[in-house]
Amino acid sequence: MRPPVPKPISIFRPGRHTAMSGAVLNFSEGDLAASANAYDPALHEAPLVVGHPTHDAPAYGWVSKLQYREGELEAEPHQVDC
Repeated sequence: MRPPVPKPISIFRPGRHTAMSGAVLNFSEGDLAASANAYDPALHEAPLVVGHPTHDAPAYGWVSKLQYREGELEAEPHQVDC
């Protein structure tokens, strides 16, 4: 029996966000749609980590695709270690 396909994960919404450096940044719907369109796992596959905002935690899976829909950026996970 095949393992279930993981559902997309909501990872980011438009609006005002504070970076790890303390800088406050604004992200529009267009910014997130452009990010989803530009994502290419062949260039660099984003890891799924536990403990955000730790950026160097072990990966428990990978992001195969990003999409922007219904007001949020979603990551499609794969190779998830359960």
